[in-house]
Amino acid sequence: MGNSVNRYDPRNIETMELVYGTGYMSAGGDAEVARIVSGIKICDQQILDVGCGLGGAAISLIKNHHARHVDGLDVDDNLIRRAGELIETANLNDRITLKQINGGPLPYASNQFDVVYLTATSCHLQDLDGLFSEIYRVLRYGGWLVGGEWFKAANNIAYRDWDSLLRERGLNFYFVYRSWFEVNLSKSGFGSVSVTDRTQATTDLARGYLERVKTELKDTLRTRLGNKELEAFLSWTRGRYESFARGGMAYGHFRARKAET
Repeated sequence: MGNSVNRYDPRNIETMELVYGTGYMSAGGDAEVARIVSGIKICDQQILDVGCGLGGAAISLIKNHHARHVDGLDVDDNLIRRAGELIETANLNDRITLKQINGGPLPYASNQFDVVYLTATSCHLQDLDGLFSEIYRVLRYGGWLVGGEWFKAANNIAYRDWDSLLRERGLNFYFVYRSWFEVNLSKSGFGSVSVTDRTQATTDLARGYLERVKTELKDTLRTRLGNKELEAFLSWTRGRYESFARGGMAYGHFRARKAET
């Protein structure tokens, strides 16, 4: 599996949680998790959350969907640390195990997990084949890969503006077209590959977050970040919305299955 160099300091994390909700760094919160796993058996299952971030999804998979156990992986020690705090507060230390990794193969035996959860993580990696092959390996036969991901919708000005904004901030994203994403899943051995388009819903969420940053959250963010960083964060939030609204980016929920033997 490839390696991401993105890192979030505690103030970044605090800001993300203020906007997106405790335990989350992206849109939708617990409701997004529920949509992603809808129709997939989670109750009493062994789950791997790749790119677990602040642990919101892992906690939701236990509390709201009754998974037996969740293993969470991330490259960022600050995210793992904060996730650990939230898991302890939720009294779920015995149900969620966190591990920091630095690339390479997934640190698990083959055929170990019933479901792998992967949201807004593969876009940080250039080697989709490597990631999907490792996920396929650690899944049990009949197991599911589920998640949500950003896709490149068109090589237009909206996409290039967003891509430039990310790179100016030193962030590595490698967005691919949805068709390429699906092909890589199939090449890695997965069947029953499907993607449900959620671009309009995500655009609406992004618009709502932008309005909150411009209005009700503005003074709090100014106090925490200062004027310069507030403007940078506002630019980021506006850029994310416009990348969708102007047709540069798309978003979808995906699932794929490792066939029964």
